Amino acid sequence: MTETIIDRAFAEKFLRSIERPFDYPVYLLFHDFWAEAPSTAIEEYAAGLVEVDGAPEFLAERYLPDSVGLDDVADCAPDTLGATYRSFIVDNGLEANLARNYHDFHAELSESGALDRLPPDLAYMIVRGFQIHDFMHVVTDHRPNIPGELGMAAFHFAQLQFPYHAMRLAVTTAHIAYVSPKDIITAMDALAAGWTMGRTWENLHFVRWEDELDTPLDDLRARFGGATV
Repeated sequence: MTETIIDRAFAEKFLRSIERPFDYPVYLLFHDFWAEAPSTAIEEYAAGLVEVDGAPEFLAERYLPDSVGLDDVADCAPDTLGATYRSFIVDNGLEANLARNYHDFHAELSESGALDRLPPDLAYMIVRGFQIHDFMHVVTDHRPNIPGELGMAAFHFAQLQFPYHAMRLAVTTAHIAYVSPKDIITAMDALAAGWTMGRTWENLHFVRWEDELDTPLDDLRARFGGATV
């Protein structure tokens, strides 16, 4: 009998996410993965992260400041990262405390033992990733809609090959294949554009964006990549 590689209880959760990705989002799937994940996959994800240029130094530092609030960027000059970030959150009605809320959720799961097999570097980067996600939306000009989020996920994946974004792409491509083929072109165009952009830009994941709030956005784009979506 062929040995099972993917835990079948987890596979049911994966199917649930494929069927209704908004009811069972990828961040829940990500956390449910580790308890029964194949050891080889865990090892390869951990090894791949430290091979990314700039990762070892950043991971060793464990930089994780207090999350930036809207009041912190209220006085930033127009067209700076801080001012544009504030408009991005306010104008689109987004959750200003997303990173802080996720940090608390992650801490609760860690204390429960659910993440005991999640390597420390990956645990740190998922928390930091939520902290910088909206800054990266602003810098790359990915909008907070479905194509923009898919493009942003592919951008992240191209630069980091992180398991969260791998799962995001797996759920998306499975959903359009088995549930919603009418969305194939829109989804794949967004994923392809985000992936290509991520491969051509400088890596944005190891930047202290909190130190760049007063930097003009055009200067940041010129420094790290140039053309936006």
